[in-house]
Amino acid sequence: MAIGDIIVGIDIGTSKVNTVVGEVNNFNQVEIIATSECKCFGMKKSKIIDEEEIASAIVKIIQQAEETANIKIHSAYVTIPGKYITIVQNSIFKEAKDKYAGISTKDVTSAIMQVKDIDVPDDKVLIDIIANEFSLDNGRIVEDPVGSLSSAFTVKGQVILADKDYVKKLTSIFKKANIEIDGIVSNVLAERGLILDKNELKDNVMILDIGAGNIDIGVFEGESFLYTNTIPLGGDNITSDIAYVFNISEDEADRLKKQYRTCIKIIYR
Repeated sequence: MAIGDIIVGIDIGTSKVNTVVGEVNNFNQVEIIATSECKCFGMKKSKIIDEEEIASAIVKIIQQAEETANIKIHSAYVTIPGKYITIVQNSIFKEAKDKYAGISTKDVTSAIMQVKDIDVPDDKVLIDIIANEFSLDNGRIVEDPVGSLSSAFTVKGQVILADKDYVKKLTSIFKKANIEIDGIVSNVLAERGLILDKNELKDNVMILDIGAGNIDIGVFEGESFLYTNTIPLGGDNITSDIAYVFNISEDEADRLKKQYRTCIKIIYR
């Protein structure tokens, strides 16, 4: 990333579509300069049911973000539910091209590109590669092997695959909205760096993202992305249950849910 670069992200949920616009500042951090959202019910239970409605919502949120940030947006990254993601673990052993000069940037880049060399099923498409561990030939684990006086190293990583039909639908939607897709990112993978602190990034963690109609799950073992999926239940189900139990309207149930937010566990003996 270079100073001044603009990064746009779009999340398509079951009740609304959101966008966030960030600009890379002088500290090489992404600073949020605009956000927008629009109600949208083109997705249900993590399935796209109305491409036109989603495309229309994307057009609206992009226009709002452009007005706020005073820029023109041509492309964006988009999130994808865990249900449509497959994670393949892979590792590559790589010898340094010049063992006397140490490991070069070219060696590392070549190794990472080799991580993606797997048999991709016909119904999947590769959307990302995550290199999360480098170990030298003496067994020492390093964050960045470049410059290490080692004759070889091993890189462990994850190859992220997505459902081809879902990606085709996303591509169709963004084409209708006249927005290019910069990349497709797993929901929980995108959230990981935002909600976890530096210590938690090294821990074994499960992230639960509770939306209106879905719960996205992500399991991480340190830097490794192990598992993701989607449960077709969410905040709307909680609202419906409150309304049913107390015999009140869903609007009132939603107000109560947001006001109190805490459930008290009652144990009957």
